[in-house]
Amino acid sequence: MTPPADRVLSELPGEPVYSILDGARDPRIRNWVRDTRAPAWCLFRGDLPPELEDAAPWLLRLVPGQPYVEQFFARGWQQAWGILLTCRAPSRDLRRHLRHFFLARTEDGRRLLFRYYDPRVLRIYLPTCTPAELEQFFGPISAMAAEGAEPGLLHVFRRGATGLDHRRVDLEAPKADERRMTGSSSRTRPNDAVAP
Repeated sequence: MTPPADRVLSELPGEPVYSILDGARDPRIRNWVRDTRAPAWCLFRGDLPPELEDAAPWLLRLVPGQPYVEQFFARGWQQAWGILLTCRAPSRDLRRHLRHFFLARTEDGRRLLFRYYDPRVLRIYLPTCTPAELEQFFGPISAMAAEGAEPGLLHVFRRGATGLDHRRVDLEAPKADERRMTGSSSRTRPNDAVAP
């Protein structure tokens, strides 16, 4: 079941909504983003060869009511195309912030691409962060959201007073039916840094 865009977007704060789309998940994402003519930016900088641009993460502004927003949910939801986020900062500042987290270092010192914009990675990574790590990772971002592993489930993440505020929203249930988890402080780090 693909949830209507307005149902998902209603669970996020009332400010500009973006999606980071993972071109490595589906080679059609780059062309689809360009075809939408929506505000969108490749998060990798420089003059890229087409193969790398195809696999790059793309920041897409989701403007409620535009046809491409429903298309995004119809095509990419439950396909791990990417994550959602809300942010009042100018898109240039948001892009600069998001680029800080592309690389992760393994315990043996290797540097790998950290695909935090994969919903499967984000759902595991954020609950392991300390409040200081959450502050750094969120920066100007108010909320992040990811599809659940189970159809019809949405995870919404925000910084809370004592750590992560994590809401699990059943998109198939009436809007009041949700479960909230707060203050996750596990220090076990998942191996979420994955090579491209």
